[in-house]
Amino acid sequence: MTVPPQPGQTDIVSTSCIQVTGTGRRNDPYELEPVISPDDCNALRCTPDGLLVPRTVPSGIDRGANIGAARSVDIDVTDTGGDNCPDTWAIGARLTPVYGQAAGQSRSLPINGEWTPTDCVATLPEPGVYQVTAMAVGQICATARFSTNVWMSFGLQRDNEAVLRGYGLVQHQYGFPAAGNGYQACHVGQGSLTVNVVVGDRATLRIVAAAEGRVAENSTVQRVEVRAPRITWHKISD
Repeated sequence: MTVPPQPGQTDIVSTSCIQVTGTGRRNDPYELEPVISPDDCNALRCTPDGLLVPRTVPSGIDRGANIGAARSVDIDVTDTGGDNCPDTWAIGARLTPVYGQAAGQSRSLPINGEWTPTDCVATLPEPGVYQVTAMAVGQICATARFSTNVWMSFGLQRDNEAVLRGYGLVQHQYGFPAAGNGYQACHVGQGSLTVNVVVGDRATLRIVAAAEGRVAENSTVQRVEVRAPRITWHKISD
């Protein structure tokens, strides 16, 4: 009777990525384990359910949000692949060119020293720091038969409350003897002011103006008017 030859011996050896233990005998089977580098940047790990590489899901920053005072761009992240594998994303960066302007109509002012609102209103739409410039023209006309001394200021009012800053526009001052002909004159002045406004949510800014002073009994103020109020603004920081 011919005895069949013994089958060839198969050797299974370890590599840098697979660790082999055991001899392959019935009571000592081979065991193959992955070799996972302990490097801190290695995301691969062995779990009871198998090898796992954590999925990375990037996210952008909401418009108007910030991660620090020095951020000057918005980051947009869009999932372009849905549930596909490998996952795909589109990442883009853009500046934040948030800006705007507003204008209003002329407004007559009482001579009482109180701020009078105009219809020139600008809305700062989102959180951040804005540079705001307000401009206006003032005109005072009067016939002086004794004396007038009337002046006009304008300013920026925030959220119908505090006036951030005032600025003188024009002054009308004349003095004459009480008797005789009077003197009619108009004075016109133009001014601008610039402020940096910090906004936590959103804010409205309105140009206000005030006139005050002395008008003698024999003098007549014909016009006290703020004209061409306008506001320009742009966002300079988050």
